[in-house]
Amino acid sequence: MKKIGGFPREFVDEVKFANNIVDVASRYMQLRERGRQHWGLCPFHHEKTPSFAINEQQQFFKCFGCGESGTVITLVKQMESLNFPEAVEKLAEWANIPIPIKSVDPEYLVKKKHRERILACLEEARKYYVGRLNHCRGAAPAPVDYLHARGITNELIEKFSIGLSDSWDGVITHLKKLGFTEREMLDSGVVAKSEKGRIYDAITPDGDISSERRVRLYDAMGERITFAIFNIYGSCIGFTGRTLSDKTDIAKYRNTSQTIVFDKSNIVYGIDVLKSAKRTQSIDGIIVVEGNVDVITLVGAGFVNTLAIMGTALTPFHAKVFARFSPNVYVCFDGDDSGQKAALRGVDILAKEGLAVRVIQMPKNIDPDSFVTQNGALAFQQLVKDAKPYIDHKLDYLEKISDFDDNIGRADYLKRAGTILAPLKGDPTLELYLPKVSNVSGISTDGVLREVMGTEEGRGDNLSPAENSPDGLLPPAAVGGRSYERIVISGLINGLFEIDPNVELQFSTGLHRKLYDIILLYREQDKQWRQSHLEIEDFDEEDVEKIKNILSTDDAEVKRNYYDALRKMQKDALDARIATLTAKFNEAKSAEKAQYSQLIKVLLHEKRQLK
Repeated sequence: MKKIGGFPREFVDEVKFANNIVDVASRYMQLRERGRQHWGLCPFHHEKTPSFAINEQQQFFKCFGCGESGTVITLVKQMESLNFPEAVEKLAEWANIPIPIKSVDPEYLVKKKHRERILACLEEARKYYVGRLNHCRGAAPAPVDYLHARGITNELIEKFSIGLSDSWDGVITHLKKLGFTEREMLDSGVVAKSEKGRIYDAITPDGDISSERRVRLYDAMGERITFAIFNIYGSCIGFTGRTLSDKTDIAKYRNTSQTIVFDKSNIVYGIDVLKSAKRTQSIDGIIVVEGNVDVITLVGAGFVNTLAIMGTALTPFHAKVFARFSPNVYVCFDGDDSGQKAALRGVDILAKEGLAVRVIQMPKNIDPDSFVTQNGALAFQQLVKDAKPYIDHKLDYLEKISDFDDNIGRADYLKRAGTILAPLKGDPTLELYLPKVSNVSGISTDGVLREVMGTEEGRGDNLSPAENSPDGLLPPAAVGGRSYERIVISGLINGLFEIDPNVELQFSTGLHRKLYDIILLYREQDKQWRQSHLEIEDFDEEDVEKIKNILSTDDAEVKRNYYDALRKMQKDALDARIATLTAKFNEAKSAEKAQYSQLIKVLLHEKRQLK
């Protein structure tokens, strides 16, 4: 059966037929019928005279101003910042068309229903917290006064669904009245277990009450201001809570614990607000900050294109979300040492995903929220204008921390600068950076070029691993290695390339390893792999989303980069074997060291042959 984006063609056609493009477009813009077409102001660029036309008969749109065109699926992809499968699912949801699954797996249906209940529980908790903050405005206005003092207006409170948990059990009582079980409250992260708090009967796996033992449950956001966190579909998936207590033994901020819908490393705060803004204005670039309040303050100052990564490291997931809105990203982390080092580590990941990355330099020990509050929007706008391309920023930082008192220091600077510039090999823009490094190091531009060309992208060059790096200046491929791993898996799973069982590969994720083993199994059985052989129901829901992204990877990109990515994975495998043998060499007796040394030499030779 022919498939499109992982779905049967018949299903995609049914979804398109059930969603009239004029009705869907009317969700986002005002349309006027003129002749055989409907016209409106284009949502993809600013204009005063309508140039966005919809042909209802052909179910197709075309903007005669910016050139955007496509079907109803294309329109939803662009407006909701979704990929193809996600847009199809969204349209199917609007038309009440069930998503096809290959077989009715009872376990899958149970998990799906449980996930839906978890999201419903979180949404009701969000409404409850918002209601409690509104209720306290007159009687006990301290939380609202605190928000106003931070520059968070009533409009921003509503826009970001800011609420209040003013007790330890109010939300529990509220959710129980709505029919949610303690199991669902716990699994959603709204409720936690402790020796403190209200006493409830123990929870059995099906959510029923057991009288044999008792546990204590309490509101995980108890006595905190709550900041609702949404996913890209607009569903509330968790909260950040900010205490109003002055006690030093209480964490100032607390996030919802890990759940089936809340994974801190895969969350982008503010995405719901940005999606709403995108419907009325173009997004020229994304400003990436660290925390919730930074987003709220910047949005309040007019920078609606601001998102936060919840204080975690930047990941390829973040890069893909940013790319849905704009290819231009401005990294704006706090001005303290940890913030600056985090920015240095993360920019390579964004660049590897094809984004144009610039770094906004914050004053020392100042965060975006404080800067805007103290200096205003115009001053921050100037920081944005002064933002440097990420390579310039890394070179400037390297110069600042380097020691040029002797030749050893200059040589170290040159080596590390060569690592920074290594991704530009073969790119004409490399020549723009050679004079800068030459002037700083005192080495001729030819000498700098030789260093860059001789630097193996991803080679350690005496730089520490990511988690231990003292300054964040890591070799480009030492971070975000999954990007090239994903290219290989995509090429194999989509049938663009044949698997070679004689090639040893190193995997950094269990999902990629599992997919590779499934394809390898067909090869060992002398069967030709087809994408249709993939049984999606064998994976949990989080992995299914990742698989869908792999399936939708651009074929041209995969074909262009496959063999380079394959070599990198082979090098990873050799590095792992070399590391194992080196550890054995260090522990071996003198008589055994020669054997390990010879094996290591053989592997190093194999690695050199992969260049």
